[in-house]
Amino acid sequence: MNDSYILLVEDRAEDVELTLRAFKRAHLANEIVVKNDGVEALEYLQQAEPPALMLIDISMPRMNGIQLLERVRKLDHMRYVPAVMLTSSAEEQDLVASYERGANSYVRKPVTFTDFADLIGRLGMYWVVLNEIPQNPKPS
Repeated sequence: MNDSYILLVEDRAEDVELTLRAFKRAHLANEIVVKNDGVEALEYLQQAEPPALMLIDISMPRMNGIQLLERVRKLDHMRYVPAVMLTSSAEEQDLVASYERGANSYVRKPVTFTDFADLIGRLGMYWVVLNEIPQNPKPS
């Protein structure tokens, strides 16, 4: 298993708690770093090692998830880090904007905790355990 951390960018405390519980239930041992909005996340990522995975909510104060993703993809060390937009938004424009700015996946949050925990387990297994990304990408 990848020992890298997972970055969760989410402003709602309830969703943070649900996500942390879901990761625990899925037995994913990666450290989870939580940032509560896009500004906080961007400042962190400019100084940090790349995470194994970014889970990004769209609707957040100060800088939304789509704006964050656009800025993050301009950082050389973050170009290939998987970015999953984990959101309650069903807006087609959010879906399109996410992919246009480099999202690897767009997933709507299920309503029940059981479904949410199952989703988090599957996302973690795929993106953190099975997926491979370049370790030392050269800037183009």
